[in-house]
Amino acid sequence: MKNMVMNKWLYSVCLMTFLFCFSACQDKVLLDNETSGNITISVDESYKPVMEQQLKVFLSRFPNAHIKAEYKPEADCFKDFFEDTTRLIFVTRELSEEEKKYCAAKQIFTKSMAMASDAVAFITSKNNKTPDFTLKQIREILTGTSLDKTYQIVFDNMNSSTVRYMNDSIIKGAKLSSNIFATKSSEEVIDYIAKNDNAIGVLGVNWVADARDSTTESFLQKVQVAGIMPDNDSTKSYVKPYQAYIGLKEYPCTRNFYFISKETWQGLGTGFVNYLCRDGQLVFKQAKFFPLRVNVMLRKAKVAE
Repeated sequence: MKNMVMNKWLYSVCLMTFLFCFSACQDKVLLDNETSGNITISVDESYKPVMEQQLKVFLSRFPNAHIKAEYKPEADCFKDFFEDTTRLIFVTRELSEEEKKYCAAKQIFTKSMAMASDAVAFITSKNNKTPDFTLKQIREILTGTSLDKTYQIVFDNMNSSTVRYMNDSIIKGAKLSSNIFATKSSEEVIDYIAKNDNAIGVLGVNWVADARDSTTESFLQKVQVAGIMPDNDSTKSYVKPYQAYIGLKEYPCTRNFYFISKETWQGLGTGFVNYLCRDGQLVFKQAKFFPLRVNVMLRKAKVAE
């Protein structure tokens, strides 16, 4: 008899524990689905203007969704991802082979995709009378091998994606010159360049591309965007980071913008990414990015003189 009572008591405890856990799981799903819940994401700070616009649209559509975006250098975004501070980051590269092996060893299941292409832009002060450069000139200034010691390169942050891009794609791992330095943000780069005629700023193009945005318009009143002549023999003109040139890769400093997620259910991160790859493509287009998840038709046009 005592054993029967004990068994019933144990059964009741187990049932209550199961129901509690099941209810907690249900609450978790209800609190975090594709259109509602609370998440924190890490975003490469060079994409702050366009991602602020994307979040504004997404959150206005889904008032129960609460996404806290933390804008920081790209290296810190990856740090957040691997230290479980966030399950969704927005950066300019995919996981390296070493990082993929680490994820596999830790049973971290990731997914990633390029959503749009943008460019690294070079800016000078309004007083600079020769604001255009060849890619060779930029490379020589970056490495300190230029005979012209006039210019100084200014980055947004030494851990930023723009510095990594210059290292990987432009100078191919060569040592950076001692005549470069970094501020703490893209806004500070713009302010510094506006006041220093012998400096070249390096930052993401969305900070100076969309003249319809009031913030960008104010930046364009302070600085000018440089044209860059590619190394190839087919282009003998200075190309600016306009949308069509980014899409056709005629501008020599283009890159992709990726999401990397380790969300294993249809949560709020998945909902936001789905939006970015569908309706959010229009926002990318308006911000002068080249959207990659929709078909874009480019037409040649003659300008009447």
